[in-house]
Amino acid sequence: MYKAMIVDDEPAIREGLTSIIDWNDCGFHIVDTAGNGREALDKFKEHRPELVIVDIRMPGMSGLEVIRSIREMNGEPFHFLILSGYADFDYARQAMGFGVDGYLLKPVDEEEMTTELKRVRRSIESEKEDGKWGSPTPHERDWIETLLFPDHPDQHPAPPALDWGSYQVVLLDLRIPDWDRQARQSAAKLGLTEMCQEQGRGIIFEAGIYTGLLLPATVETEENAVRLLASWRQALKPWTTEIYVAAGDPVGRLHDIPNSFEQALRLLERTFLFRAERVMLTRDLHDLETSDEGMCETTDKTSDPMRYAEKLYYALDMANREAAIRVLKEMEVQFPQIYRTEAAIKAAFAQIFTLALNKYAAGQEQSRTVLEKHSRLITDVYAYSTLGELVDRSLEHVLQWIGQTDSGGKETIMKQLIDFIHSHYDENLRLELLADMFNYNSGYLGKLFKSHTGEAFNAYLDKVRIERARELLAQGIRVHQVAGRVGYANVDYFHGKFKKYAGMSPSSYRNRVQKNGGTEGS
Repeated sequence: MYKAMIVDDEPAIREGLTSIIDWNDCGFHIVDTAGNGREALDKFKEHRPELVIVDIRMPGMSGLEVIRSIREMNGEPFHFLILSGYADFDYARQAMGFGVDGYLLKPVDEEEMTTELKRVRRSIESEKEDGKWGSPTPHERDWIETLLFPDHPDQHPAPPALDWGSYQVVLLDLRIPDWDRQARQSAAKLGLTEMCQEQGRGIIFEAGIYTGLLLPATVETEENAVRLLASWRQALKPWTTEIYVAAGDPVGRLHDIPNSFEQALRLLERTFLFRAERVMLTRDLHDLETSDEGMCETTDKTSDPMRYAEKLYYALDMANREAAIRVLKEMEVQFPQIYRTEAAIKAAFAQIFTLALNKYAAGQEQSRTVLEKHSRLITDVYAYSTLGELVDRSLEHVLQWIGQTDSGGKETIMKQLIDFIHSHYDENLRLELLADMFNYNSGYLGKLFKSHTGEAFNAYLDKVRIERARELLAQGIRVHQVAGRVGYANVDYFHGKFKKYAGMSPSSYRNRVQKNGGTEGS
């Protein structure tokens, strides 16, 4: 089955030809359509169809200019059928000198077009058998590998006869299971070879741990990059678990191919920092390196793993799904700028997960069970191929851990916040950090809290701490020990707070309660 493309500025013509002709019976399938000459050239580069059916008159760029441009850019014997109206009959006949296969008058007769299509198909089949549609030869592969990896710096091999007009290196990182690896790798490369032969162009070569493709300008837009990665994934699915692909910029000369290769290589070496949703393009490399150059050494709070560990722990302890999502997404954005390398980023994630998990487990009755159940969150960090995968899989684990509990509306948030204060009054609680858990401005959350409780956050926290301090002092525990156990690191500060709320010093209160037999007197 060969590829065909229809080019006509009238949508009705494009749609009509696509639907009325039995393309399969003629040996073709329509890979795309275009409404003007410029669009036709772009889509031709992408699909490289063996046959182009083109209207002779179109606004801007005529059908003959489209044919001339394709002929100049490519050396393969592509085929063309011209569509024309009666007024263009003589003009269409002159086009036969451009090497077109035939012309069809509008409105197109279905039987006549079917006959023309079958004739063109036979021509293509004959050309393929005669080797006129180039497939890579050992000489071409050897030439590329010698050009990219010369044994001697001054080695300049004679180039093959590749008159493509443009040349682009695409590198593929094929992730293949260790079992039956060699056979799967060979099958995957054979699959790529067959795809290149179907498209009529492309040379596969070895590039160290990667597989290389030399193509005409093929991957230039993000749309193409998405489509090509999807098609390669589908084609190689039987043999690979995943593939990552990067493309260098197209170059105009054979001996500039190493430039395209170096760009693709630098991209592929940074696969970890990209979400594998499309082929990586050189603009991605530019954005990343510009970011690197603009980043100075940072010592602010965004680089503190403890900060992220606290936020994640709070999200887990409050069963706040939205807060957990925000923490991990913030880490995904910030960590490439802070830690730069894959190893450092993974180490930071593992450290934060360890701190959060240990702190969470410490507050649970079955702490060992909690650690055993969730330790995979830490160990799996080093198994992921990309940062996006690391964040997505870790988030799945965390959300399953939290369950289906949601933070709900404002009343639910206030209840969660108050419950949290009563459970963690002995910690260094800060409204700013808690506000992050609920995605609120700290000032606004403070107002909500005061409206709900009648007290400011810090005043409410002090009250809870002092009430707990009363209980501990009544047990005869020393003042400095009580201060630490209710969240005050400074004993003098605790003394002042206690006297403010209880009307007497902690030691006086303890003595009074003990004198009254362990209960506070009237």
